[in-house]
Amino acid sequence: MAAKKKQKSSAPVTSSVEKKTSKAEKKGSETWKRMKTIVHNHVVPPLFLVFFTPIVQVLALKAIPGIPFEWDRILGNAYSWKVVTIFLSWALTFLLIPGRTFEGPATSFGYVPVYADNGLFYYATTFITYLGLHFVYPNLSLDIYHNMPYILGSLNIFALALCLILLIMGKWRPQTSEKMPSAPILLEFYRGMEIHPRLLGVDVKQWTNCRVGMMAWQILIVAFLIAGGRHGVNPGHLANVVIQTFYITKFYYWETGYFNTLDITLDRAGYYICWGCLVWVPGFYTYSSFYLVAHPSTLTEQAAFFVALLGLFIVAVNYRIDYEKQLFRATNGNCRLWGKPAKSMAAFNQISKRTSTLLLSGFWGVGRHLNYTFEIIAAFLWCFPGYSYGIWSFLYFFFLIGLLVHRCYRDEEKCSAKYGHFWNDYCKRVPYRMIPYVF
Repeated sequence: MAAKKKQKSSAPVTSSVEKKTSKAEKKGSETWKRMKTIVHNHVVPPLFLVFFTPIVQVLALKAIPGIPFEWDRILGNAYSWKVVTIFLSWALTFLLIPGRTFEGPATSFGYVPVYADNGLFYYATTFITYLGLHFVYPNLSLDIYHNMPYILGSLNIFALALCLILLIMGKWRPQTSEKMPSAPILLEFYRGMEIHPRLLGVDVKQWTNCRVGMMAWQILIVAFLIAGGRHGVNPGHLANVVIQTFYITKFYYWETGYFNTLDITLDRAGYYICWGCLVWVPGFYTYSSFYLVAHPSTLTEQAAFFVALLGLFIVAVNYRIDYEKQLFRATNGNCRLWGKPAKSMAAFNQISKRTSTLLLSGFWGVGRHLNYTFEIIAAFLWCFPGYSYGIWSFLYFFFLIGLLVHRCYRDEEKCSAKYGHFWNDYCKRVPYRMIPYVF
């Protein structure tokens, strides 16, 4: 018999140097993950609680010249508690009124949240009612402006108490079958325990985010415009409020679309979302308008008109981007975008175990998060009327850049976990996040 030749193995030979490099990279990756977990679980929650909770009142004092800090402001006063109680009750009432409902996306554990679908009606009724109150209470807006530090104090106390109640409910009286691993108590307070808790018969996040936070934003910027316009409306201040009003109106028109965003589908009801909407939105998102009361804009009428017009256009584009995705979902992809049939790619949702589609047409074929880009541009434009006073009028703009860039990465992390290699393929076909050819 002829001796059989021994075949050589075609498998690549890994050198000892490559093995050591691989082990070092793996060890470095594990170390980075541990550090990230420590920062997320033990550093961020107390840091945010200590910094953000008092800063809104500090900024309010900065915007009103000559007002010294007084400790009683952190507790509110009789006027602030009356205003906050009435507004919270008003917002709650509109969620309890029988009417149309909207079902949000199902969670991974099978819960389907139900929301009141009366956002635009609530917005219009509240706006008109607030303006009408000036006929019987002419100094309403002026009193709100002067009591703003106290109002923030009352909102702070209420928000912190609500977050504590939500923590207790989530830990000892959970409303769903979701199983949550144990975590540091400050992280649970900061992050929240449940995604869709209900309290007093309503969805908590719809109450805090949509009915209180966003509406307070609208009412307060109008109040500040009226308070600053006692001797004539400032054109720059008016441009600032007009752009924001159009943006907030767009939000309520699109409210059911908001129920598909990270704020609702991923973030839990805790300090981050609920305190943020009850205190941070009224106190910080309105800051460019609040600051202009005592620091009038120096924009000419022509410049203010141009800024307002450009701002309205940018907000309209921002809405168009969100609308394209809504239209694509509502028609199961059978629609036209930019004059052509919408293109998409099939993807498998590894969480729901269902086939899905990812949009490749319109704005969503140009960038994966262009809605964030135009939101940042809109914020810059409504902050711009206070440019002559330096950074103070632009605080919200800089904050929004950090918030939305961070959210962009959170979105992508979530999508990567949901779609796996399909998401990687999608990113190759739509390679830019927020700025084409740059980022």
